[in-house]
Amino acid sequence: MKIWQNLAFVAVCGTVLVVLLNAPPETTPKTPKDEIHVNPKEYSRCPSCHLPGGDAPEVQADHLNKEGALVLDHQKCYMCHKPQE
Repeated sequence: MKIWQNLAFVAVCGTVLVVLLNAPPETTPKTPKDEIHVNPKEYSRCPSCHLPGGDAPEVQADHLNKEGALVLDHQKCYMCHKPQE
C-alpha cells in the first residue's frame, strides 16, 4: 500500500514539473525603469496616462469595459506588468 502512495506522489510531482517546464515564455510588457514608474504599487496613477487621450501608450482594448474604464481585475497593473531590472 505504501509503495502505491509513493508512486502516486512521484507521478503527481512529475506531472507538475512537466507542466511548469512547458509553460510559455512571459510576454507581458514590463514597466520602464524611470522616475514616473518608480513605485509600481501606485497603480491608481496608470489610467491618467495610459487611457485613451493620455500621453503614454494606451492599454489594450481587453483591459477596458464598454464605458472605456479599466476592467476591475485589470486595475492593479503591477500584478502583471513587473518592473524592468
